[in-house]
Amino acid sequence: MTLFPVHRRYIGRSVLLALLGAWAVLTGFNVLGALLGQVDDFNQGTYGLGHALLYVTLQLPRRAYENFAMAAVIGSVLALGGLAARSELVAFRAAGLSPWRMVQNALLVVMALAIPLAVLTETFAPWAEQRAQALKLAATQTEVTLASGANVWAREGSEVFNARGGQKRVVDGKTQLVFEGVRVFAFDEQGRLSWIQEAAEAEYSEGIGWELRDVKRTVFSARSVAVETFPEQAWDTELRPGVIEASLLRPDHLSTAALGAQIAQLQRNGLDAGSLQDAYWSRWFFPFTAVALVFAAAPFAFGQRRSGGFGMRLFVGIVFALVARLLQPMLVNLAKAYQLPIVLAYLVPVLLLVALGYVLIRRRL
Repeated sequence: MTLFPVHRRYIGRSVLLALLGAWAVLTGFNVLGALLGQVDDFNQGTYGLGHALLYVTLQLPRRAYENFAMAAVIGSVLALGGLAARSELVAFRAAGLSPWRMVQNALLVVMALAIPLAVLTETFAPWAEQRAQALKLAATQTEVTLASGANVWAREGSEVFNARGGQKRVVDGKTQLVFEGVRVFAFDEQGRLSWIQEAAEAEYSEGIGWELRDVKRTVFSARSVAVETFPEQAWDTELRPGVIEASLLRPDHLSTAALGAQIAQLQRNGLDAGSLQDAYWSRWFFPFTAVALVFAAAPFAFGQRRSGGFGMRLFVGIVFALVARLLQPMLVNLAKAYQLPIVLAYLVPVLLLVALGYVLIRRRL
């Protein structure tokens, strides 16, 4: 008995081709929209069409990841529905192949693509995203404001960091992160303000630590206030600029490891990490969600035998994918509103989709 019999190869090839086609179309439209969005930045420095193409190409792994689940649903429904419309699924049933085995073949294809894609998203995609930002940064100008018009806040232990904005600079091909208009507030165990340290600029160097420039330090005691000034001063803290920089980036642009570190830092200081936990668990449940969506949607394709045609199959796949995509944020918001673990907002839909698929397939046995 062969590991991949003829029927499994045939169904698997049909699902794979339809999935790749849908994936290419969805990702292609996404990339085209991103490329058109770069037109406004042309003629800033040396930034032009070539830089924009490379910038969007480096973002391709992330965009492909974002569109995979929808492409998997649409592709699977199109492929299995096409087989049903040509009565090929009837022939497979007559040969003793159950609907479960047919769906299983589709799930194997989705898993074979989802797992490597998840690994790619954790390893290459964050690096590529950083390279894309650095490329645009170097081509448009020598520095860019990371938080224009907004304050940057971070907390580590009893100290609170505040800056008017951050700048990322490219110097000799190396990226530096510098903050301007910096204030550091320190509180004692009773929550009273111990001292304030103001600096025109703060820069972090690996192996050296934080260095503050043009520093004014105000120390509060029970009956007096002392003010000191320094041209430069070291700041001894466990706060690392990577945590602050990550807070200025979209969570879905970070790796799971970076998200986990930032979540731990926020929780250690009693701060809300809801949006980061959303991105974190979304990444972990990505392959399971994609497989569960296909498992629940595939039985609908068996009903597309001689009516509806390609348009109906495409409609069913798109509607199912959109409903699932809109439902997930609603569940996350409900979990936040009722202070439930966000992991439940991803676990419960997967279990419900699996239950729905199981019931639908059982009815066709």
